[in-house]
Amino acid sequence: MKKRDVLFEILCEELPGTYIAPAVRQLAEAAAAELAQRRLAYAGLDVQATPRRLALTITGLAERQPDETRDVFGPRREAALGPDGALTAAGEGFLRKLGLGREALAWQDDRLWARIENPGRPAAEILAEVLPALIRKISFPKTMRWEASGARFARPIRGLVALYGEELIPFTYADVATGRDVALHPMLPVRRQALRGAHDYPRVLSRGRVILSSSARRKQLLEDLTGEAVRNGGHLVPDEELLDVVAMMTEYPAVLAGRMSPSFLAMPREIITTAMREHQRFFAAEDSGGGLLPVFFAVFDNPLARPESIRPGCEQVLAARLQDAEFFYQEDLKTPLADRVPELRRVLWIKGLGSLYDKTLRLERLAAWLSGRLEPGWEQNVQEAAHLAKADLVSHMVQEKEYTSLQGVMGCFYALAQGRPEPVARALREQYQPRGVGDALPASPAGRMLALADKLDHLAGCWGAGLLPTGAKDPYALRRAAQGVVAILLEGGYRLSLTAALEQAVSGYEAFKDRGAGIVSELKKFILGRMESELANRNFPPDLIQALLAVYVDDLTALRRKAETLTRLRVQPEFLDRITAFSRVVNILPKALPRDLPPETPDAPVATELLAAGTEQELYQALLRLEPEVRDLAAGGDFTGMFDRLAGLVPVINRFFDDVLVMDPDEALRTNRLNLLGRLARLIWSLADFSRLVNAA
Repeated sequence: MKKRDVLFEILCEELPGTYIAPAVRQLAEAAAAELAQRRLAYAGLDVQATPRRLALTITGLAERQPDETRDVFGPRREAALGPDGALTAAGEGFLRKLGLGREALAWQDDRLWARIENPGRPAAEILAEVLPALIRKISFPKTMRWEASGARFARPIRGLVALYGEELIPFTYADVATGRDVALHPMLPVRRQALRGAHDYPRVLSRGRVILSSSARRKQLLEDLTGEAVRNGGHLVPDEELLDVVAMMTEYPAVLAGRMSPSFLAMPREIITTAMREHQRFFAAEDSGGGLLPVFFAVFDNPLARPESIRPGCEQVLAARLQDAEFFYQEDLKTPLADRVPELRRVLWIKGLGSLYDKTLRLERLAAWLSGRLEPGWEQNVQEAAHLAKADLVSHMVQEKEYTSLQGVMGCFYALAQGRPEPVARALREQYQPRGVGDALPASPAGRMLALADKLDHLAGCWGAGLLPTGAKDPYALRRAAQGVVAILLEGGYRLSLTAALEQAVSGYEAFKDRGAGIVSELKKFILGRMESELANRNFPPDLIQALLAVYVDDLTALRRKAETLTRLRVQPEFLDRITAFSRVVNILPKALPRDLPPETPDAPVATELLAAGTEQELYQALLRLEPEVRDLAAGGDFTGMFDRLAGLVPVINRFFDDVLVMDPDEALRTNRLNLLGRLARLIWSLADFSRLVNAA
């Protein structure tokens, strides 16, 4: 069977950079699914994109589907035929569903049977159906809609190319018919060129100054930026995120170097790089000592432009930005941060949750509480940092919306300039960390306490106000806040009661006090969901994670250490025998017995006078001796010791089940023995529910 290549290009007005990568992924997944469903074999599939086009290429696509033969069985003879031998409604329905007449009636294994022959359809015919369907399967955060046809896309579609080898695949979408003309770079005198076939596409784009591959554009861009930095006496300041963004904003990137006044370098580095990065998409360079150079690198998407004609405009725009920043910075230094704190009364934090001043008071209390338990000796620095934490939000630099990403960072600079202790200034800088996946965690004790307090307060307030995440939407970044809580606790190795911390956070809101217990319970489940993901990311086995989360959890660091301990112990030869005994205890108990009760919950009573002499008494006495030992080991974080102590019960557990009839006909004896085993199970569950491990009995 002959094979040909397919080209499908959607040309549109410029897409936002954040739309492109998801669209590429969706188009590739949808194309692979459609081809599999249509039984069309191919050698390879690839999707590439620029801001103006999405291009799907399929190599080695078969010219037609293979013929399909399938046997279809219907109802049994007794259901398909009536007493008179005529077809029943079930029999008629079977033939009608397959589009067959009565002459096709056949039987196999006493059931109605039909063999369906489906000749394969030509690939070109199928592509005419599949390709427009692929466009409809690409979703964007915002879309345009064509009223007449109901078509949707993020930006106006300006052209469609659909070729199977040299054959045009005809269809229309969004009032645009497919053709052979490919758009070249818009700055070239010749804007379009016709393709003879799909194989022409790479050559035509290359001549037309379009680099289709985003990875190739990124690579070229990085090489050009690095070279320009060296020519200007330094090296490029790494910025992978900006590189990704700019590579997606161009079809043929080129770099020019510009200069700024060295006087601007007196400002903190972050102000200058933020002005470059966020407002102009410029890259920075630094010298061998890590100091910024008075140069910048702009990226433009015009292969015909002369850099000398673009450079003055870039320099003027950046200079204006930096002059504004310099003014804001100098003005802010005139007012001590502490004097700005009362201004926070006029700034609403979240509707219904008070002002930033109210938040400051809550942070002071909560951060001091956390510090007293996790970082004793740092309370004074933590409280001072909490008092000043939000003051830079009413500074000129941050409040004017030009440099909002520098919140916390500017507070750090102002605090140092105004003589505040370094730990306080550093905590101000670290309070929002981690800001996202891959971001650094706060490294200082005061910074960790302030960041932890800020995230717990944020979660408590939003949860209490009903501002919950739904599906993929999380406008208040509660998942990120919960993940930050998990990361800080684990990184610091902090042993903290999650319930107590959440109770402290929720108690700061007068409006929620009547339903505080419910908020704490729901928030705890939410954070444990993040912890489950964290354990999975650390490659702990799924069954072990479930065994640990099935029981009462209130200490995330202890949970991680339990996972590490049991992972290490699990490879030991005797492990299986031990957890088999533990599982025997659990499996005989009622399924509804809760495994996640807090330790302070009273045990079901065990009547000692009903305990039989011998093994039953032996198990009870061993349990009494073991309970305080296990509690002490758990408090000290010695989970290997916990497991070893519990393992010491295995012989007596096995003898108990050999000697004692747990489900005794006497209800009093039966209940008492189940209560004894329930108490033992709770001791085992203080480590994990071993019955959930896949190799448990």
